[in-house]
Amino acid sequence: MLLAIRERIMGVVGWIILSLLVVAFAFFGLNSYLQTEVVNYAAVVNGEEISLAQQQRAFDALRTRLHEQLGQEYDPALIDENLLKENSLQQLINQMLLVQAADSEGFAASSEQVAININSVGAFKVDGVFSKERYEQVLGYQGIRPAEFEQSLKRDIISSQFTQGIVATAAAPEQILSQAYILEGQQRRFKYLLLPLERFTASATVSDEEIGNYYESHSEAFMTPERVRAQYVELNAATIKSGTEVDEQAVQALYDEQADKYIVPEERHARHILIQLSPDADEDAKAAALEKAYSIVSRLDDGEDFAVLAKELSDDPGSASSGGDLGFFSRGLMTPEFETAVFELQAGELSKPVKSAFGFHIIELLEIKPEVATPLAEVRDELVNQLLSAERGDLFYEESETLANLAFEQPDSLQGAADELDLEIKTTDWVSADAGTGIAEDKRVREALFSEDVLDNGNNSTPVEIGTDHIVVLHLLDRKEATLQPLDAVKEQIGILLKDEKARMLAEQKGQAILGDLQGSATATLDSVAAAESLEVQETPLITRNASEPAAAIVATAFAADEPTTDQPVYKGELSASGDYIIIALEEVKAGDFSALPPVAREQLWANLNKIHGAAEMAAVLSILKAQASINIPSQTDQ
Repeated sequence: MLLAIRERIMGVVGWIILSLLVVAFAFFGLNSYLQTEVVNYAAVVNGEEISLAQQQRAFDALRTRLHEQLGQEYDPALIDENLLKENSLQQLINQMLLVQAADSEGFAASSEQVAININSVGAFKVDGVFSKERYEQVLGYQGIRPAEFEQSLKRDIISSQFTQGIVATAAAPEQILSQAYILEGQQRRFKYLLLPLERFTASATVSDEEIGNYYESHSEAFMTPERVRAQYVELNAATIKSGTEVDEQAVQALYDEQADKYIVPEERHARHILIQLSPDADEDAKAAALEKAYSIVSRLDDGEDFAVLAKELSDDPGSASSGGDLGFFSRGLMTPEFETAVFELQAGELSKPVKSAFGFHIIELLEIKPEVATPLAEVRDELVNQLLSAERGDLFYEESETLANLAFEQPDSLQGAADELDLEIKTTDWVSADAGTGIAEDKRVREALFSEDVLDNGNNSTPVEIGTDHIVVLHLLDRKEATLQPLDAVKEQIGILLKDEKARMLAEQKGQAILGDLQGSATATLDSVAAAESLEVQETPLITRNASEPAAAIVATAFAADEPTTDQPVYKGELSASGDYIIIALEEVKAGDFSALPPVAREQLWANLNKIHGAAEMAAVLSILKAQASINIPSQTDQ
């Protein structure tokens, strides 16, 4: 810039400008200009940076998981995005600490391990086979370079190895096992009654003033959600127009390339008689089994019926009843020794005894079906469809790249992309953050629409994948801010809510009063209370804490009560989630008997305790790593 001033501005004006610049530097100091630093990382862990892009992807993934877990109950207005961002950053810091620790301990991930993991991802496959183009395309949608993804995957593998090395080898102390089952296997016997919520509903009245006060103090609960309409263009490989004619040479080449696919392999029909032999049989047992096998061969050579002998003498329960018949089979289905013998026989021939892992087999080959190649004419249509589909896939990949570039280069409109690719600009209905129709039924579309870049900055979205080889790019068209619904529209809803709250309060007050009488009187019992309140007392036998009956809330209340120390029951009360008040009279507690626990259940308990112990050890290791680490998280003003 100074060079341009020197060349273009002459005379006094130029000197005045230069003088002003000198004064500015003198007042503020060169240091303030030369040392200005823009922070472009989310955190630095032991000198290693976590990028803002990594944090954003982790945040997006965490938000998506939360959405999937909550389903229809997901409400963006109730989600603290700052807290989510903090959690996602802590996850990245934890992972980096684990990777660094794993590196120092010599853990590593080979390129083969990374490749196996990538090849197993369904999103990277086309027709069930890994596709490099598809792999790059899917990553491209998310703004991730393959090298970056592979490095991240390698880190995941290494940290997983390190974590599993701690968790999987953890073992809880043996004395904890029996102690744990004393509580885990504990049984309780009790009586209980319920004060039903509906008993108090009629006496729970709500005034207009109460409704109005609630409306004013909880106005945020009665906001209509913010809604938007958007324009969008979509690119779908299934609807891309490709050539209607295909080169016959290409069809022939594809047929030749996939020749194995169109060949029905040779099949052989055999039957056998098995003389079973255990893997640890000694030489005498082997000799006896072989002698028996040869005696059967002699009987067959003398003309005895194979099927009859198989039913009588074969140790193979699966085929003996059908005369040893194994049906038709091709190579690769039988044990190697058996298969080799079968495919060396001619139709009608009988083998000598053949040794396998199961024992000795006497085999008769009944019939041979030769290998058959399906003619090109019979599979031509399938091959043509493959070629056209591949062509559409190539076109989709090229056009999706063009669409992404144009949407970025012309962020304020979809028209340029639509004109270039001959796409129709379509319009969504009104969409909220948690509900939409058409393409907006897909939560990824709604997340894109309500992202800061689209909603506030007015830019085109990045391509959003809503199906295999099916993407959309969106642009905000209209926006309706969240508005408060009028009181008349929600008055009935508030009345029902307040009535329910009052009924619950009355049920709890009544329940606590009864509980106080039971605990403070030597004569009051659950039966006397039930008679006075026209309620029914229920009684349980000794049950465990995971019993399916009675209801879980009742069982939980019983197991939260103190153990009786005398022959008098212990009373406990709790308002359930449904609004019924539970009162229980705990009469007997029986500790879990570890010695009576079956071996399988004992092993399962041991495994569960080891998992808990392993998780605790892992948490302790992570805590130590954090305490010893240098972690720098810049403030928001630095970024």
